[in-house]
Amino acid sequence: MTNWQIILAIIIVGLSIVMPIYYSQKRKKENQTKQEAIERMQIREYGRKINDETRAKKK
Repeated sequence: MTNWQIILAIIIVGLSIVMPIYYSQKRKKENQTKQEAIERMQIREYGRKINDETRAKKK
């Protein structure tokens, strides 16, 4: 093998290791962001429910 073939092989092997790790981290981060948004919506809805119940008791 010549030097350029060895370098090319190292680059291909390196990318085959790095790229799956990168995309799995990216997907994990997106899922975490979606989960946090869902939790914020649930907390907001719960707060509104409590406020409505409190207002109903005062009337």
